[in-house]
Amino acid sequence: MQLPSVPCLAIALAAGTLSPAIAAPLTELSLGETPLQNQTLSAGAMQVVITDYRPNDFATDDRGALNYEVYVNDELKASHREEADFMFADFSLQNLDPDGLPEVIFHRYTGGAHCCSIYRLYSWQGDRLHRTQTYPLDASAVGSFEDLDKDGYSELVGSDGRFLYAFGSYASSWPPTLVLSFRGGTLLDVSQQFSDMLRANADNMYQSTYTSTLQEPMLGANSILAGYVAQKIMLGEYESGWDYMLAHYDPTDTWGLEHYNTAGEVAETFADFPAALEAFLIDLEYLTVNGTPNPHLDLSRSIVEQESLL
Repeated sequence: MQLPSVPCLAIALAAGTLSPAIAAPLTELSLGETPLQNQTLSAGAMQVVITDYRPNDFATDDRGALNYEVYVNDELKASHREEADFMFADFSLQNLDPDGLPEVIFHRYTGGAHCCSIYRLYSWQGDRLHRTQTYPLDASAVGSFEDLDKDGYSELVGSDGRFLYAFGSYASSWPPTLVLSFRGGTLLDVSQQFSDMLRANADNMYQSTYTSTLQEPMLGANSILAGYVAQKIMLGEYESGWDYMLAHYDPTDTWGLEHYNTAGEVAETFADFPAALEAFLIDLEYLTVNGTPNPHLDLSRSIVEQESLL
């Protein structure tokens, strides 16, 4: 599976029937145009100290800087320094799991039409501080952590942004929904535990394309159908999803029929959309190399960039 260098990954709240238990941040602080020094956020045993923050000066193109420290029970466990490569950012302390210790969430937005938001999470795991960071996420639709099934573990509901631009424009792309749960200091794929939410998204895709026929293909249908087949795989209904795609795709649309290598050269050309879609789904591991649904599909790897015990 190719990981960025891929386009920014989307995270978006998806339609569903569940009523989330919203766990609001215990405390939070936004970073904007005002310099800060020695600002402290505390909740329970967790503490963040922004030792120094100097914002970007976009008029002079002067890059700012951010320095912060993470403490557990008043003991320094991690410190971090980086350029303030964002338009705005915020720190918050929030309970994401039932261990009674808040997690530190650092979220920054770098700017751009559809990109990018990045999350960095710090959590105390046993006797060590665990850090997890996401890939750059589609900033036009960033979700929040909510306990959807009220089991004490917070979920991040989103979509697989690798489908953006794959077979159509950003506006016509419709990625499949995924659900990530914060457990053990990282984000785990629990999408199949929320089948009602996945089905709601698949039904919306269906409603958007069902009038399309081979004689009158809907503009941008292929981009939607790519996400639809992937969503049906996650629901255990690959065959019906694939058959529906074959009956409704646009054979005149050539977007996505050429795959490129890292040098920007054409690496492979496909005869039609079904062939290109199958190769795409294999590359993203929705399908195995034999073209069958992957029983071990784990979409958390499309979101989590790095994990480390500090």
